[in-house]
Amino acid sequence: MSPDRMSAAERLTEIGEILAAGLIRLRARQREAEARRSGESSLDFPADQSVHG
Repeated sequence: MSPDRMSAAERLTEIGEILAAGLIRLRARQREAEARRSGESSLDFPADQSVHG
């Protein structure tokens, strides 16, 4: 919807949703970077174990 047709409350809600999504992405990137630095992986198996049986 065009911002011109939105109420002030609707615009604030949309801004909040955009900011929240950005924070979620930022935190996910930070967790991934921390995991890389510490050698951890988001996978559920040890690094020396193959995913191929």
